[in-house]
Amino acid sequence: MRIGLFIATGLLCLFFTCSLFFLSTQRELKTSINLSMQYIKNHTLPNGRFLYQTNLDSSKKYSKNEKYNILRHAGTIYSMILCEKYLKDTSLKEQRYLASEYLIKNYVRQISPDTYAVISNPREENKNYECAKLGATGLALMGLSSLYPEGKIDLKILEGLGNFLIFMQNEDGSYISIFNVSENKKESTFNSLYYPGEAAYGLLFLNEVYPQDKWIQSAKKALLYLAKCSEKRTSKVPFDHWAMLAMKKLFETPNNTLTEDEKIKLQKFAEKVAYSLLDKQITDKKNPYYGAFESNTRLGSIGTIMEGYIAIYYITNDRELREQIKQLLERGTLFLSKYQVKTGRCIGGLPANAYWVNSDAQAKDKKIRIDNVQHVMSAWITYLELLKN
Repeated sequence: MRIGLFIATGLLCLFFTCSLFFLSTQRELKTSINLSMQYIKNHTLPNGRFLYQTNLDSSKKYSKNEKYNILRHAGTIYSMILCEKYLKDTSLKEQRYLASEYLIKNYVRQISPDTYAVISNPREENKNYECAKLGATGLALMGLSSLYPEGKIDLKILEGLGNFLIFMQNEDGSYISIFNVSENKKESTFNSLYYPGEAAYGLLFLNEVYPQDKWIQSAKKALLYLAKCSEKRTSKVPFDHWAMLAMKKLFETPNNTLTEDEKIKLQKFAEKVAYSLLDKQITDKKNPYYGAFESNTRLGSIGTIMEGYIAIYYITNDRELREQIKQLLERGTLFLSKYQVKTGRCIGGLPANAYWVNSDAQAKDKKIRIDNVQHVMSAWITYLELLKN
């Protein structure tokens, strides 16, 4: 009787200790998220364009037209949607509408009767021709699809963007990365690691608001192709966070038509990706970069790694791997929060590298790009949701 009471008391104490830990972690996460939201709000111009990059070194100035990657603009809209979806926080909604309108007005263009694409501005991206990046259109669909239920975008545009992604897909499920708008042809000279995952993810966002089997099948075929490629690799597979996010969404999509064998193939692919970095994280608490990774203390990069691991946590059935991922995410969150800018004109920013706090840091370490903030904020929001669940 006494032994049973002792065990029950111990378990109760453990439960309350764990509960207090999670509540404390959630409070810290919310503080960090709010600061990053503040950064995005402060760096959204009245016309919807973002201040693409700033620097903690006040002597380093950037022209508003010096460089602008529309792919990262679209990705920032995606992070704003996560604020509304998971946090139920609409404080960035006005900025989301402005940024979406700016994207549609300046970069979305019809390239055939039933096809639209996001066209990069050559002057902003140091190119000598107009091109449509597969990834930019995929990210645009993630950000713009939510406008349709709100009555703020023509369905023809969304469907046209989806048609472009299917147009760029090969029979085996792979994609062509670039469409040369100036010459009206696909370019096979460049292949991006991340574009296929971005395209698949975007199609699944489109499917949420305008369900069509063709969107699901294209995304499914793309992810199965990536899984097949990973089976052939003898070395570690690259860490593709967008493919992992797309896979999680595919698993959650009703009527995804995945067979049990296909699901297992995708799970094995995700687990391969997970193990590619699992032993690379710095776990020595005395190390100032505790929670970062060997040869990688870049804040935006670690934000994307966390996004990928959060998706893998939901994809895998391996309990031991899930436990390892939870520990990795806890350490990564501590690292990122430690190196977030907490005061001043760049409050909430995530500089290029953790080295920015050092007395000998260079201007390149202190540069804050909008996508650094977006990726880390997205990781924190989805990690907070994981902790709640």
